[in-house]
Amino acid sequence: MFKEKTISELSVNLMNLTPIFLSSFGLGMAFGGYIPLISLWLNTLDISFSSIGLITGASSVGVIISAYFGPRVVTKIGYLKGAVYGIFIASIAGVLFRFCKTEEMWILLRILAGLGFGLHWVISEAWLGQLVSKRNRTRAMSFYVVSMALGFSAGPIIIWITEISSLVPFFLIGGLQTISVIPLVWLRNVQPKQGTEFRKSPFFLIKAGPTIAAGCILVGLIDLSLISLLPVLVNRIPDSVSSLAYLLPIVGGIGTVFMQYPLVILSEKFGNRRTAYLVTTLGMFSCALIPFFLKSALIALTLTFLGSGLVYFMYTISLALLSERFKGTKLISANASFIILFELSNLIGPIVAGGFLDKSIKLGLSFFIISIGILYIFIARIRDFQRNKNKFRI
Repeated sequence: MFKEKTISELSVNLMNLTPIFLSSFGLGMAFGGYIPLISLWLNTLDISFSSIGLITGASSVGVIISAYFGPRVVTKIGYLKGAVYGIFIASIAGVLFRFCKTEEMWILLRILAGLGFGLHWVISEAWLGQLVSKRNRTRAMSFYVVSMALGFSAGPIIIWITEISSLVPFFLIGGLQTISVIPLVWLRNVQPKQGTEFRKSPFFLIKAGPTIAAGCILVGLIDLSLISLLPVLVNRIPDSVSSLAYLLPIVGGIGTVFMQYPLVILSEKFGNRRTAYLVTTLGMFSCALIPFFLKSALIALTLTFLGSGLVYFMYTISLALLSERFKGTKLISANASFIILFELSNLIGPIVAGGFLDKSIKLGLSFFIISIGILYIFIARIRDFQRNKNKFRI
């Protein structure tokens, strides 16, 4: 049984949430290594930008499916078993990817990998959201993002020290995914009560929390587009610093880690919504400048450090607002909707960004990033106007 006393104890001490953070670190390490590995390996086969975007983004379909059925899985078998089964599926699909030769099979395996990865994702975030208190919510979500980002930064090291064309990195990353679920076993006695499934449309968050949904979509559109396409862009732009293909994902993760704490302090002082405007404006501007400075490692890495740190803090803000708005069984359904929107954005982002790059290798990615930032600010301003109008009426 899940005791209220246990929830309180865990809410007070963030260190008791370490198993979730450790599991997220392992999963982030696997994810951070696997995405650029796939992109760079496919690039050796002369696959187009659009096809690489489609193949890497196909995992989003699997994540969407798992997020939709995630609440149902939890009500039947519990949080821990659901996460374990998900990781096993992702690990097997990741290793098999290297042995396939056709685009259709690559897409199918990416969907299966996303199915398993997404099940762990939606469960661990909802699990964390159930355990945190109002007092430490933003900080807890920040620790969660930091652990994922640290893993993400370490992941590309695997492909940096191994040959892209060999089988070794695929097996290593598959093993890391399997190991990442072990820490959750430590929390087996404090699993939230399964309860009754709260059924809603997978897109209900768009109506219930438009600003939360918009922030989620913003990060989702930028996320996989940068990870999968920037390394390839480095290889195709003449005179680019070749090592940036490996360094950009690593430094992006490091920026996410080191900027979380100062941005948490900023959000606690000025509020999440005001901070969101700042990080969106500066983050989109920094990321949009990266393609123009690939011939200078210092400038490109600095922009990546700042841009990734700022953009990914929007994920922290959105998660904090989500766990504040929804409770109990509603939270896992809300989190499932959150992840569905995020992954739909992940699916669309690389394809659209890849299309822009096929049209203009110099301006395509930057135009895509700036457009997304403007769209978020537009939606957020409308919501602010609506809230102020309602307060005035009251």
